Amino acid sequence: GGGGAGGAVKISDAEICKWANAKVAAAGKSEHISSFKDKSIGSGQFLLALLAAIEPRVVDASIVTSGESDDDKALNAKYVLSVARKLGAAVFLTWEDIVEVKPKMVMTLVASLQLIAELRGREHK
Repeated sequence: GGGGAGGAVKISDAEICKWANAKVAAAGKSEHISSFKDKSIGSGQFLLALLAAIEPRVVDASIVTSGESDDDKALNAKYVLSVARKLGAAVFLTWEDIVEVKPKMVMTLVASLQLIAELRGREHK
C-alpha cells in the first residue's frame, strides 16, 4: 500500500472544537468555547475541564485557579501542559500560547487530546 502522507484525514478546526465542547458538556461541566480564537481559553479553565473529562483522576481540582488574574492564568496554563503530558499528548506549545490564546497552537493540543480520548475510549470498551 502506497499513499502520500499516510492517508491522514484532515479534521477541521470546527469539528475539533465541537468535539471538545461535547466532551466537556458530557462530563457535566459548563465551560464552552465558540472557537479556538475564544478569549476565554486564556484562563485555562476550558482546557482543564476537557482534560478532566478525558481522565478525571489526572486533574487535581485544588490546583486549578479561577484564571482571572495573569498569575492564575499562568498557573492554569502550566498545569494544562503538565496534565496533557501525563496523558501522553503531543505538547508543542508553551503555557504562554494558552494565556495569549494562539488558535493554531491550542487547536494542535486539543487535536492531540482528541486522539488520546478516542484511544482510551477503545481500551475501556
